[in-house]
Amino acid sequence: MRFNYLQLITEPLDYQQKAPVGFLLVVKLFLNIFGHNEYGLRFVPLVSGLLSILIFIPVTKYFLKSIGILVALTILCISPAFVYHSVEIKQYSTELLCSILSFYMLIKYKALNHIKAIIIWSLGGAAVLWFSYSAIFITGGIGLGLSIYYLFNKQWGIFFKSLIPFITWLISFILLFVFFINKTPDAEWVVNWFRFYGDFMPLPPKSLSDLSWFFTSFYRMLDYPLGLLWNFIDSGSKVYYYAPFIKMPFLPFILLAAGIYYSFKSSHQDFSVLIVPVILVLLASGLELYPLTERFWLFLTPIFLIFIGTGLEGLIKIKSLQSIKIIIVFLLLISPLIQSFQSITNSATFYKHKKSYQKESLDMINQGYKDGDAVYVYWNELPGFKVYEKLKAYKFNAIEGQDFRWNSANLVDYNTKLRSDFKKFKNNKRVWVIFNHKFLSNVGDPISMPKWYYENKDLPAANLQTELSKIAKVIKTSTTADVSVYLFQINKSTL
Repeated sequence: MRFNYLQLITEPLDYQQKAPVGFLLVVKLFLNIFGHNEYGLRFVPLVSGLLSILIFIPVTKYFLKSIGILVALTILCISPAFVYHSVEIKQYSTELLCSILSFYMLIKYKALNHIKAIIIWSLGGAAVLWFSYSAIFITGGIGLGLSIYYLFNKQWGIFFKSLIPFITWLISFILLFVFFINKTPDAEWVVNWFRFYGDFMPLPPKSLSDLSWFFTSFYRMLDYPLGLLWNFIDSGSKVYYYAPFIKMPFLPFILLAAGIYYSFKSSHQDFSVLIVPVILVLLASGLELYPLTERFWLFLTPIFLIFIGTGLEGLIKIKSLQSIKIIIVFLLLISPLIQSFQSITNSATFYKHKKSYQKESLDMINQGYKDGDAVYVYWNELPGFKVYEKLKAYKFNAIEGQDFRWNSANLVDYNTKLRSDFKKFKNNKRVWVIFNHKFLSNVGDPISMPKWYYENKDLPAANLQTELSKIAKVIKTSTTADVSVYLFQINKSTL
């Protein structure tokens, strides 16, 4: 929000964030139109989500028939991840839109039977790359898939004409890479992070553990972003070996596999433009260029939805399955339907593992703040606070806590330095302390380093309370899933 248009395309984003330049400029435009508030921030993701649904309709009509269209569109409309990313100020909803747009342009202009189609497809495909870095897998997969199909079938005329849009896309990506992607800050720590958590495909797989990556990753993809696992069945607080089976991944897996088979059988051309982007993403993941977890699957979901719809249409043609096709559809859609209903009746259940209570906690402080109070924001809550202080007119000016981890030898040394922060509110009557007990590291930190900090179970919650209790008395506490707030009455004689 603090950057102007020129800075957005010339300077690195805060906290080593990365986003497509086109997305950033459009978000900035609507912030200027609507003002610096949450509506301005969420406008672009919301419109992207709504347009994704509208444009996916003709895409599904091309690849699918009635029951497949119904299933694919229903999943896109109600699965929690699709809804969540349509109201989150990140680029993932726009990436989904760009994927769907790429397939829409494919079905509308692939015949290339007039110069207008060649120009629109060339420029349209080139443009989506500036709004979605992941679109290179879709446009590249479409280009490569069609080229293989044309060459294999010796369709020389359409092959050479199609080189015009394909080369235009390639030039667009090269320019984007040279002037923007390649100039973003080095983020080796990001690679290490995803490598540590096993989010890159093993290439080649060398063990049973490596092979299990494929099942685990695609299983998780059925949950996030497709929302098809039966998460409404509570297996208890303990995780048992049979827990994945209780969530009923069998039907989505069967439909996905069947869809790949029936798609290949019915149209090699359509199959090639659907499967090659997936193959390219897997190869990129194996080369540690693209992680595959949660939100990073989102732009590929139109392909998976088309495969699932195709598999459903193929299987219900089997005579023995025709009588239970409604049951199959019900079993497939029951989870996103129930999750959507739960989210409507109780908003706290809406993707609760992604929910942050930073805004609510800061609002609570603002409401309870009195003259003479201080507000101390612990270092690991500063990123969220710095966003909301620009969006809201808080009554207080917060004291920003310093991160002493890296110049402290141990916890004793750390607490000595921490008390120098506490002296900043020695003249106040009360102090509100807010910290995050879910995210305990900073962007760019090596995992679980410094070691002494992450070995200590008391950090930050118990340690902060212990140290502050030496100079103040706690009179109010509030703890949520990720953020805690303490209100202390200060004993000036101890400071």
